[in-house]
Amino acid sequence: MIGHRGTPEDENTLRGLRDAAGAGASGVEFDVWWTQDGIPVLSHDPTVDRTTTGHGPIAAMTASQVRALRTKRGEPVPTLKEALSFTATRRLTAMVELKPTPTPPQLDSLLSVIHATGAAPYVIVHSFNADAVDAVRRAAPELHTALTHEKTPITGKEAARYGTSLNVSRFLATPNAVRDWHTAGLKVYTWTANWPPAWEKAKAAGVDAVLTDRVEPYKEWARTACGPTATAAP
Repeated sequence: MIGHRGTPEDENTLRGLRDAAGAGASGVEFDVWWTQDGIPVLSHDPTVDRTTTGHGPIAAMTASQVRALRTKRGEPVPTLKEALSFTATRRLTAMVELKPTPTPPQLDSLLSVIHATGAAPYVIVHSFNADAVDAVRRAAPELHTALTHEKTPITGKEAARYGTSLNVSRFLATPNAVRDWHTAGLKVYTWTANWPPAWEKAKAAGVDAVLTDRVEPYKEWARTACGPTATAAP
């Protein structure tokens, strides 16, 4: 089970990642944008307006300006290096979602951080943007990558073009579809499953892991529904 954005209360912060791991998540998912000076930082949105007390697009701010901000619960905006240092130390799966397609310098910074932190064995770089996934696969074919996909069905053959996993909307994760994706050699992650009916459906479909905002309730449910749970690997 993967903590979606860490936790909803402290999304894309180190506190959120720590809380998800402490509650029993085997991995965490978070989002990446780049600052004006080329530093990858964690944020779901292109601006800091919703999640911090600041204003403006991340791409127009330096890393030091972003780092000076605080969320409404008082947390700093972490760099990707900080996030992956945390996950690598604990051998947590880190699902790194690229929001934009990285430029060549941005791609270099991404790969440098992944390798410098020792996180490469545990990272899945994923994106809704197929061009972003393709860029990573061309530059670093040794990394685990995945397309993040919703709305329309996708075959295992199509999804396998983008990596070793598929991160798919829970509404598309039917038993037949999951069998097809597994036959193509893919691990299947599904998002965002937050309540027992969605967890039951994902279990019945045979997915490898769910992304959830509700880590502790999921763990309680899984103790009864699934028995001992295994850590999902990239």
